[in-house]
Amino acid sequence: MVFCMRTWKWIFCGVLLFSFLASCSSVASETGVFPSPVVTVQPPANLTASVQLNQEGMYITAIFRGGYGQSLLKEIKVELISPDGTRSSGVIGNIVGNSVVLKGSGCGDQVIGTAYFKNGKNYVILNEMMQYIRGICPADYYEVIDPCEKIANSPFFKPDPVQEIPANKSVIIQANVDISRIEVQFRGGFGQNLIKTIQVHRIGPDGSMETKNLGSRAGDEVVFTATNNCMDRISADVLFTDGTRYHFYDKVIRISRYMYL
Repeated sequence: MVFCMRTWKWIFCGVLLFSFLASCSSVASETGVFPSPVVTVQPPANLTASVQLNQEGMYITAIFRGGYGQSLLKEIKVELISPDGTRSSGVIGNIVGNSVVLKGSGCGDQVIGTAYFKNGKNYVILNEMMQYIRGICPADYYEVIDPCEKIANSPFFKPDPVQEIPANKSVIIQANVDISRIEVQFRGGFGQNLIKTIQVHRIGPDGSMETKNLGSRAGDEVVFTATNNCMDRISADVLFTDGTRYHFYDKVIRISRYMYL
């Protein structure tokens, strides 16, 4: 009799344990949604920060590209989520060029970036689906179609040859992408005091062009609204006080961070 009671006692405990594990599994499956439902937030204008993503096979590199909020930025946490739920993360600092490399699956991983500022505020500034890599991913995964492929093939995205400016008249500009904005900043150079005008052009995939004059003081900036969610072309010409003119900058700027040329 005692043996039977003990036996039933163990059976009852086993049933309870099974029920508990089953409920945990149910919760895990409900929360394991992919891609993770994340909404990016546009920070205030003085807190903008830009991150570029490059993908090579299963490895994804996140690079800090600057922004108005650079000096107020504490760090950017970058999290990678694979379709099977595997997660990895890393942190990049507030110096332009700081980067972190994360290993994904090559099967359309999701990358989320959250910017943390010194004032205690934080914003989700990045939410990108990476490319599906043939030959790495099992056949039962779906392929992520690159929406930028057609735009990348635009004939207007073939940069013109740039001209080399003499060293004593060097001019430096920097282009940053902030979600739907392209910010072009003057960064100085030996020719700063010799500049008469700098014209910056935004060229869309349909050939449309917008031109703005950029000031010649370090930190001066012009801002363009991107024509699409993939890429635009930025070019610049400088005219010096001695009458010489140079086409010194001409690049395709990636707005979609997982498409690269």
